[in-house]
Amino acid sequence: MAVGAAPALRLAVDPPFSLWTAALLHGWYALAPFRWLPESETLERVDRLPCGTVYTVRLRAAPDFEDGRRAVDLEARPTPSAADARELAARARRMLRLDEDLTDFHARCRRSRALRPVAEVGAGRLLRSPDLWEDVLKGICTTNVTWERTRRMVAALTTLGPTPEGGRARAFPTPAEVLEAGSEFLLQEAGAGYRARSMLRLAEGVAGGTIDLTAPDQPDATSADRLAALESLPGIGPVTAGYLAMLLGSYDTLTLDSSTRAFAVRTFGEAAADPARLARHYSRFGRWRALAFWCQRWVAGEQVRARLAAELA
Repeated sequence: MAVGAAPALRLAVDPPFSLWTAALLHGWYALAPFRWLPESETLERVDRLPCGTVYTVRLRAAPDFEDGRRAVDLEARPTPSAADARELAARARRMLRLDEDLTDFHARCRRSRALRPVAEVGAGRLLRSPDLWEDVLKGICTTNVTWERTRRMVAALTTLGPTPEGGRARAFPTPAEVLEAGSEFLLQEAGAGYRARSMLRLAEGVAGGTIDLTAPDQPDATSADRLAALESLPGIGPVTAGYLAMLLGSYDTLTLDSSTRAFAVRTFGEAAADPARLARHYSRFGRWRALAFWCQRWVAGEQVRARLAAELA
């Protein structure tokens, strides 16, 4: 264990579950302050608690509990207080979706030849941030831009946050820190382009209380309500709202960007470029149809296919 790290907190999750699928099912793991360490299969993040204390958090798979539940070890530097350790554990459970019940989704995947491996390894959890502010700001950074530029924008934004004791990486900035940096930083340093205006409007609204990000995050919110709330935010269109809604547990609205549309056409033909027609293809997945499509795209990746084949042999 690293010097200054607290004894690991062991988080439990019902099987099937694997940390690598929860971390790597979509690209958030590659956006600061997340970092995936492939050599140790560890998800690392610099995390700032609401009280302001900053930690370096590492999550890795651990031996199963005696009752068969899967385990994830959480280590934090510097050593957290008991209260902070509980908060870090709760935030990790949210990020990894450890309390999300995917039983019905996995049952439907088992009836699909293409998606059976998803059920067998327990995939389907989409990594998210500890709060919606971070996810929405990152969502703005994904609009009409290459993935590499998205990564650069988010990395620049993260330079605005604080570092943990003994660390060099930084936490994600607060709305106040984005506002303090201003448009010149967003344009010149982050390369946000026209997105800078939306970022500042979002930060101003959240900081001033005129934008409430708790509404779409309510567990009893309908998909329609979530989408409407997300689309009302600065810089968030229907496609980005659809992806953000999946991070909140709403998977019944299938949206396509240029990358997913290209995959759909390659897989199902030109008619699949129409989201409504593609959604009908996944109708047997019910409220999980968007997640089923996302997972089918994921399992089609060469590296994922190779790992799944090795694990399920």
